[in-house]
Amino acid sequence: MGSNVSTDKKPLTEVKLKSEVGVLFDDKAKRAFDAAATEGPDGTRTVPWPTIEAHAKEHDERALDPRKCMFHNLKAFKAAREQIDEIAREHIRGDVKKIPWVGKNLGDECRQYGLDGEPAASLDALYDVAALARVQFEEIMTAACPESGVKLMFAPLKGRDRAGAKARDEYKDKTAPCYSWLFDITRGAALCQTEDAIVQLYASLEADDRVDIVRTKNRFAPPLFNGYQDILMNVAVKVEKVSHMCELQIHLMPIKESEALHRSHTVYEYFRSFFLGNSDAVAQRLEMLCKLPVDEANDVDELVDHVLGSDADANLLDGLCELLTSIEAIFRVRGRREGPGSNLSEEDARVWWGERGGG
Repeated sequence: MGSNVSTDKKPLTEVKLKSEVGVLFDDKAKRAFDAAATEGPDGTRTVPWPTIEAHAKEHDERALDPRKCMFHNLKAFKAAREQIDEIAREHIRGDVKKIPWVGKNLGDECRQYGLDGEPAASLDALYDVAALARVQFEEIMTAACPESGVKLMFAPLKGRDRAGAKARDEYKDKTAPCYSWLFDITRGAALCQTEDAIVQLYASLEADDRVDIVRTKNRFAPPLFNGYQDILMNVAVKVEKVSHMCELQIHLMPIKESEALHRSHTVYEYFRSFFLGNSDAVAQRLEMLCKLPVDEANDVDELVDHVLGSDADANLLDGLCELLTSIEAIFRVRGRREGPGSNLSEEDARVWWGERGGG
């Protein structure tokens, strides 16, 4: 909604709708979406734009205004970071922050293989190994868990239609077959009650010869931009003569259980495009967002007036201008990707994403 659906009027998936309106997609909107959605041949559920527009006009017209969407998601963004930080201060002493980052990027040397030992060139080759790897993955995770304080959850293998579309859309230009770049077919989560349980679980995985830790993103140090804290891993398990990479997410339960209060995942989906780019650009945007006094305003206009009328120094005012310009550019990039409604060039897009070091 918001930035580009009003221009191309295509049917929207739930994920796309959330990325457009963020926290304005509440329980009532979710029920309305489910009631109106139809399922396509690939299992994707969508709702026609006129239906979405009519519902918004009747129940919450803020969802049709990108500025209002942005403002309410800014407020939720700040609240999520503050609430999660408060929980973390209560439950984390610091040991979990010592878990190292490992292999931040999965390059050509990290591929998924078929049983023949070659990079998986088809979904069949990939899923034959994934089905066997899931059994091994569950056994290893069960053995690694402390006797109490951890709940394991294993998802079914990722849907083939979704996996195939992701491979073809995102990895078709890679040097290896696109299907060999899918590392989340076999997935699981560990829900840990305490920081100690997380540390013990990670140590057990490190010591287990049956598993190789390929990548660790310790998002306790530092947290995600929305404040959420967890550990995301890719671990390789042996299947016959090849290894298969599985995805593991390790949560601290007090943070995970608070999601309904701060809706940090919804905030993440809304702002994810804004936080693409190099680390310096992302850090600058995050710092600027955190400085905005959204709690002292009722809408974007009041927010801008408050900043302009405050005693802020020139750097803060310049930063606000750059931030608002970046937000506008991202809306335009979204429109260009999904349909008409934006005249931003690809060169401009690269600048806005921070690929040249800009903010």
